[in-house]
Amino acid sequence: MARYTGPKCRKCRRYGVSLCGKAKCAIFRRPNPPGPRPVRRRKISDRGQQLIEKQKVRFAYGLMEKQFRGYYETANQRPGVTGNNLMQMLEERLDNVVYRLGFASTRHQARQLVAHGHVAVDERKLDVPSARVKAGQEVSLTARGRRSEYAKILVEEIKGRDVPGWLEIDRGGLKGRIIQDPGPGDWEPHFNPNAIVEYYSR
Repeated sequence: MARYTGPKCRKCRRYGVSLCGKAKCAIFRRPNPPGPRPVRRRKISDRGQQLIEKQKVRFAYGLMEKQFRGYYETANQRPGVTGNNLMQMLEERLDNVVYRLGFASTRHQARQLVAHGHVAVDERKLDVPSARVKAGQEVSLTARGRRSEYAKILVEEIKGRDVPGWLEIDRGGLKGRIIQDPGPGDWEPHFNPNAIVEYYSR
């Protein structure tokens, strides 16, 4: 299955929450699902609701089904709560860390920054969006990235962006550090990792 490349906000309206990260997401103007309005809303089964919860997280992080299933299988083999392990692995992706630090306004934009070679980990360029960033590592813009017009705009925009408690940031230097592993409460509250575990457990 190929990665979804259609209108991002269409998925937000489909699942009833903002998944794209845009401040002007279409769901705030048109909260109803896309397409013709149904005469009667169909009742969703437990299995169907689990599928919805899985799709919400998958689309939010921009993953294909095979990738997402791989994350689940790895999380299931680790000690601890499988759902929390899964979300921790997704949060530690390089593109997500760039997004959480406020270097990008959406995860999609963060993926582009990484893929185009504008991001460094421990002062070494890394252009793999799925790379895992561990506690203690530093994430910054490369020298090329800091010279770009985008960096000049970012210096001002980043002042108004908050970062989660598992990260620390030097806004002036456009760099941040992972100080601890993310845990429950560090990802969006409308994600339900337990439902994802139940979906794949069948």
